[in-house]
Parts: sequence; structure tokens; C-alpha cells
Amino acid sequence: MKKAIFLDRDGTIIEEKGYLNTPEFIRLKKGVIEGLRALQDAGFYLFIVTNQSGVKRGWVSRKRVMRINRTLVEILKEHKVFIKDIQVCFHHPKERCGCRKPKPFMILRLLKKYPDIDIKTSYVIGDKDSDIKLAQNVGAKGIKVFPDTDFSKVAKDILNK
Repeated sequence: MKKAIFLDRDGTIIEEKGYLNTPEFIRLKKGVIEGLRALQDAGFYLFIVTNQSGVKRGWVSRKRVMRINRTLVEILKEHKVFIKDIQVCFHHPKERCGCRKPKPFMILRLLKKYPDIDIKTSYVIGDKDSDIKLAQNVGAKGIKVFPDTDFSKVAKDILNK
């Protein structure tokens, strides 16, 4: 069985920009390349699981969100960090959909697609309480990061457990 890291996008692996609407403003947070590479080298699958309600709010198009995600994946790939898959919830919070974090649908979809994942040895890493609640809802471990968190230290903590 494989371990997985389910990563929030904004505020976790890239700097929080409000509703990011252009790939030119992507800025990786401190230690992301080193931390993700170390986790990947230790055998973790890497996934991005992100709420992007800016689409329903009319602040960014769905096409633009997908372009931002592709650009982020390419930036990481240039550093030999490979994102296995991305799940996005485009719904507005008031829609009460099943995929908006902390609801588990996005991760459950990934678990169905990648049945070799052991959720009990996996982590959800994010900057919001909803990310930690998502971890609880799927039976994974949750790690909350903050604006000044060095992601390489988060990775070291995981690897030293």
C-alpha cells in the first residue's frame, strides 16, 4: 500500500493571493520544492485537493483555474516533483456540494481511482481548519501550516514519525 499527501494549494504550497486569477502570480512557499521532493522520494504520492469558489463568484474562470493548476504542475515538474492528480471543487460554499472541503468527496474519488493508497498512513496538509477536518473525515492525519511555515520542516516531521 502507498502513502499519500493531499495538499491544499493556496496558502499551503503557493502563497495566498486571495482569488488567484493568473499563473504569473504563482509563488511557491518556502521549502516546498525540498519538502515535496523528500516526501516523494520516501514513497508518498502527491495530490492537490483545492476549493476554488472564485469560479462561482465570477472572479476567475474555470479555464483559468485549470491553467493555473497546469502551470503549477509544470513548475514543480521542472524541479522533479510530480503531482499525481488534482481535484478541484468549483462550488460556492452556499451550494453545500459534497466535494467542498471539509467534505470528503474529492479524496474519496482519488481513493477510488488509486486503490493502492492506505489512507491511515496518509496526510492532508493545509492552511485552514477545513483541511484538518477533511483529514479527520477520511481517516488521514492532518497538518495545519501557517503563512511563515517552512514546508521542508513539515516534510521532515512527517518523515521522522
